[in-house]
Amino acid sequence: MRGSLGFALSSVFVVAASLLIERPALAGGPAPTAVQAPATCAPQVITKTIMVPQVTYKTMTVKAMVCRPEARQTTVKVCKLIPETKTATCQLTVMVPEQRKQTVAYTECHMTYEDVTRNVTVMVPHTETKQAVRTVCKPVQAQEMRTVCKDMGKWETKAYVDACGCTCTCPVWVPNIVTEQVQVTVYKPQFVEEPYTFEAVVCTPEVKQITQRIAKPIYETKTREITCTVAVPRFVERQMPVTTCRPVIEEKVLNYTAMVPTQVDRQISVPVCNWVPKTVTCTVPACDCNSGCGWR
Repeated sequence: MRGSLGFALSSVFVVAASLLIERPALAGGPAPTAVQAPATCAPQVITKTIMVPQVTYKTMTVKAMVCRPEARQTTVKVCKLIPETKTATCQLTVMVPEQRKQTVAYTECHMTYEDVTRNVTVMVPHTETKQAVRTVCKPVQAQEMRTVCKDMGKWETKAYVDACGCTCTCPVWVPNIVTEQVQVTVYKPQFVEEPYTFEAVVCTPEVKQITQRIAKPIYETKTREITCTVAVPRFVERQMPVTTCRPVIEEKVLNYTAMVPTQVDRQISVPVCNWVPKTVTCTVPACDCNSGCGWR
């Protein structure tokens, strides 16, 4: 940061110094060295003395406020509740059972019976002879030709050698299957309809008069006296412990930390700008006038 500040100040002071060179009387600095006008208008190298800024840093002592923690004590008032138990007389409501007589009404039911005659319709069964037609399956004999197989084989005598090396003979049946047509008698079903007679039970409605015994209820209201138990409220006084809280004010010391501002001395660096003379060499360009006026 110091380098940036010094560079900025140097740029400002160089511009100011260039102005002071053209107007030395206003700047208050030393006048530039006199230069004779050249005989010709060719560029010339001249020497100048200019004032340039020089930045230096100076250590200064300043006052600053710093907050430092400090342990302190303070006294505060605290309300404390202290329980106290006392005996107090309280009025309570107690439900006391009491026997009382009461007359209540009730309904009593008696059943009476009476004979009632009424007409009813009943179904009376009886037997009737009816005719109907039914389908009957009867077997019918018929002749058919069937193909059968017969074994027309015969017995032949064959010789064989047994385990002992003896030659033995035995009869062997040689089959010969022959197919031929044979007439056979078969029975085929034949369905025919035929009338028949059967006995059927038929129900005929008939009105009859019957006598039934019907029960009828008779309700009668009566009263009676009953004994019942009722709860009667009674007010009684009893000694009961009552706990109350009594407030007590106490003083309590609290420790806390406070930030106390304190004035201290601090060392800081401050940039200081001074003007110092400097000799520089520069080239003066040729003049463009035609009269040969020399150096401007």
